[in-house]
Amino acid sequence: MKVAGSECLDYVVDEAVQILGGMGYSAESNVERGYRDSRINRIFEGTNEINRMLTVDMILRRAMKGELDLMGPAMKVASELMSIPETPEVEEGVLSNEYVALEGFKKSILLVAGAAVQKLMQTMAKEQEVLMNIADIAIWTYQAESLLLRVDKIIQKQGAEAAAVQIAICKTYFYDVADKIAKAAKDAINSFAEGDESRMMMMGIKRFTKTEAFNPKEARQLIAQHLIEAGHYNL
Repeated sequence: MKVAGSECLDYVVDEAVQILGGMGYSAESNVERGYRDSRINRIFEGTNEINRMLTVDMILRRAMKGELDLMGPAMKVASELMSIPETPEVEEGVLSNEYVALEGFKKSILLVAGAAVQKLMQTMAKEQEVLMNIADIAIWTYQAESLLLRVDKIIQKQGAEAAAVQIAICKTYFYDVADKIAKAAKDAINSFAEGDESRMMMMGIKRFTKTEAFNPKEARQLIAQHLIEAGHYNL
């Protein structure tokens, strides 16, 4: 949460400076102060790079102590790649495709982490790039699930029509993050696997990060128009 929150804040203030142009860089604006103040968040309480590696390291330590079953589910996902792909049952609902995608994201974590542990057991602590790839997939998946559950709760309370903007946000995030997860997973796999093993896992990642057709321009315009009409951030 610290990694995701601090990097999101940095992105927001950077965009704010860009929108204000030269005035955003001037000490006369509050944006300039926000730009300066946000940068420390990626450093204090452990740099984001250290926190990424610690996230995966703590999970692996718990798994080795038997406190967390990592390899069981990981092996199940790996065996799934050897079978004929099943068409997932999609329940009716405005966010049904996102729930299917979320399961794929989780399988991507298990596939990459499980294979990395088996392949790099003795040197895993030194494989900083792979650890950070796995951490990124976990962080993005956590955000995806949190967003999906929150928007689903809004739909249940207000109805899909009233939650159109929140639905657009959720679908846009899933659309964007699927490619980011696929890229991080491929980077990790290419770091320790090759040949048939690599090709099999790459096929799995392609399957697990597949998304449905979606119009991101339309969704982003809906979100932007909502903010413009409100005159402030109110999501």
